[in-house]
Amino acid sequence: MPRAGPERQPRRASSGPSVASPGSRHRSDDPDAPGAMSPRLSASPADLLALAPAHAWAAVLVVPVLQRFVARLGLWPYAVFALPGTLAHEASHWLVAALTGARPRGLRLWPERTPHGWRLGSVAFQPAWWRTAAIALAPLALLPLALIWTIAFVAPADGIAFAVHAWIAGTLLGGSLPSRADLRLAGPALVGVLAVALAALLALR
Repeated sequence: MPRAGPERQPRRASSGPSVASPGSRHRSDDPDAPGAMSPRLSASPADLLALAPAHAWAAVLVVPVLQRFVARLGLWPYAVFALPGTLAHEASHWLVAALTGARPRGLRLWPERTPHGWRLGSVAFQPAWWRTAAIALAPLALLPLALIWTIAFVAPADGIAFAVHAWIAGTLLGGSLPSRADLRLAGPALVGVLAVALAALLALR
């Protein structure tokens, strides 16, 4: 997926159980009855998977596999096939950089050659140890987006619409994985964040 450049200035970064209401003394299967148990506050993975049929999940999961085969056809076929995921991947970098005051610029969505090979997209931003990790790992937020897209658009669709939505959700799933360059940027920053957190905990003792 998208690659991040090695330059330092600027940096580039290429988804419970029920509880009784207070004071209740008995349980009831009727949610409106006095003392009834409140509905579950979270869903299990099995509950989420049940929101879409198996063929919808299978279609989405096969897209990242197809993406690897398309890559063998050449750079541009691969770039076009991965475009929705590339757009969302770089947009997530840009949005988090903007929210953290990193002044993002130079959003690129087309392939470019670098000393280390090709990259599909990139975003330049002003580095700072305390925000670099959040910017570099921002594409992880695309994972829940891919799940939502599958449930909301892939599951009820059929025919061409089904294929298009499965393609979009699948590229979002692939785009949710931080690139190796993203991980290189995030690593030192995460160490710094953990060091500061540990120092704060020791100071509070």
